[in-house]
Amino acid sequence: MQADLTDRVRTSGPSGPQPPRSVWRMHVIACPDPKWRGAILTLTKNGPFCDGAQIGRTADGPSALRIDDSTLSRRHVRFDLAADDVLWLTDLGSSNGTYVNGERCDRAELGHNTILRLGANVFLLERDTGSRPECADPTVDIPGRSERARQLRGALEDAAQDTAPVLLQGDTGTGKEHAAHELHERSGRKGKLVRLNVTAVSESLFEAELFGHLAGAYTGALTGRPGRLREANLGTLVLDEIGELSPFVQTKLLRMLEERTVRAVGSAKDEPIDVRFCASTNADLAARIADGRFRRDLFARFHTHVIQLPSLRERPADLFALADALLPLRATADGTAPWATVLHEETVEAMLLYPWPDNLRELAATLVRLKRHVGTEPVSRNLLPDTVLKTARGKVALVRTAELVAVQHDDAVDLPAPPDAAALRLALAEEHGVLENVARRFGRHRKQVYRWLEQAGIDEAELSWYRSAR
Repeated sequence: MQADLTDRVRTSGPSGPQPPRSVWRMHVIACPDPKWRGAILTLTKNGPFCDGAQIGRTADGPSALRIDDSTLSRRHVRFDLAADDVLWLTDLGSSNGTYVNGERCDRAELGHNTILRLGANVFLLERDTGSRPECADPTVDIPGRSERARQLRGALEDAAQDTAPVLLQGDTGTGKEHAAHELHERSGRKGKLVRLNVTAVSESLFEAELFGHLAGAYTGALTGRPGRLREANLGTLVLDEIGELSPFVQTKLLRMLEERTVRAVGSAKDEPIDVRFCASTNADLAARIADGRFRRDLFARFHTHVIQLPSLRERPADLFALADALLPLRATADGTAPWATVLHEETVEAMLLYPWPDNLRELAATLVRLKRHVGTEPVSRNLLPDTVLKTARGKVALVRTAELVAVQHDDAVDLPAPPDAAALRLALAEEHGVLENVARRFGRHRKQVYRWLEQAGIDEAELSWYRSAR
């Protein structure tokens, strides 16, 4: 009987089962078989998915991963755990081949964040130390089930246990705003979460913006304002881009952090406040301290909790969980990732291969672009931005040397010759653009027809024309 390989992370006390020191986890990113879609499989020497495990339609052995997908061979690949947990993958003579990080190969040593494509399936291998299992459950602000996601949720949970200031560091677009919201929610504070982008406020108005002002305190102040600190009383104040603060404002902020009081501009009275401070920056504060642009004593105030946010290139296993959070397509009853199900497997692979230098901002822009093409057919890789495609071209040939076919046997299959562009257009016209019928006419899998369309230059507009001519 086939083993249930889906990894369920358990929370346990000190006497309960402890996580292994280091294991391989395989994230099922894209899979035609809904039974396995979105699962995480743990590869260990003696576990349910262990040394010698196979993947295929009818793979053998108690640890076999049997996937109901016609593009897989009966026995497609085998995994072998060597000494020191070195993981090897061997193609077992599959018809459609095995792709490791975009390149077709028969045997390969696998590394952390390796991307596998087997037929219409895409997997990602992660070397996981098992840290922070108690923070395994994704949240709205910090989705994903990779170890980096768990570590980030764990660091925010640790920081939420006291009221010391928190510094969030990370590249542009890594989700510092989401992390600040997660911190506020985990802290359980009764007040509001208030943000202030310090780069958007001039130095002359910074005190009034932060501390508030009385009516008539300066020219143009017709009414009084409480200021961001009073708005955040009993809550959390987030200072975005703190690395850009001027020396004058840094001094004011340091005094306020030390005394925990505010004095509105135009007032002679200090008022106590209860505010949790969170600052964010993508700047190298150590370098700014060294050249005198940032106060060492101000940095020391935030040094209790310094949380580094991982970039997307460091957590590719979470890419489509983040996509679902950024731009949801639809709710699903089984919890699967909608974006991974509406994209062609080569689109999924190309997105995983891309390093996303602008992180979530770049991903969100790409999703908006792709969403216009979400429909009855999987979204083609050619609809990705040129920047993503150029990276994919550097790692994988865009035209496969072996066509993806519906595998009936592991032996050679005698298939009809592929049609030329004219024959393909004639078939589309006669079948009114129904790709299932076109594939059946030529004895090929529907996914192969997509490749013929790309090679013939038949785009979505032309395909829609054939469909409208019914």
